[in-house]
Amino acid sequence: MPDLDIESTGQGLLALKMMLESEPEAAALLRAMHLGPDLLLPATLGLFLILLIRRAAPGASLYGRPAARLLPALLALPIAYVVVDYAENVVSLLLFPPSVQAPGNADLLAEAHAWLTRLKFAALVISGILALRLAFGPKPARDE
Repeated sequence: MPDLDIESTGQGLLALKMMLESEPEAAALLRAMHLGPDLLLPATLGLFLILLIRRAAPGASLYGRPAARLLPALLALPIAYVVVDYAENVVSLLLFPPSVQAPGNADLLAEAHAWLTRLKFAALVISGILALRLAFGPKPARDE
């Protein structure tokens, strides 16, 4: 699964592309994964993170300030995760068979795929840590 390998490189993805060209069953399975479950997972996970952050932000604080005021900025990370994950899926569909492209485009798509995978995982991990921090972190001091 090229989408799960954070250490993938453009050269490694091009080697996978060549292997998939000789194994049409494996290429069909990868394509079906992108056109099936991978259409629902990013949206579901992103929605879960957005709802969790929206629920936890009103009673939480970040660096001594109420997190509710930062809610639009806090929601940008899960939204970025969803956008980058779908962009990675599109690049994967364009890179791997049965899609055909010029050799220069394949190199560019392979490098873009490797970077999108890293960016996707960064956005996902940071969103998860942020949600945990809001849910279980310090609460704002109440004035009495």
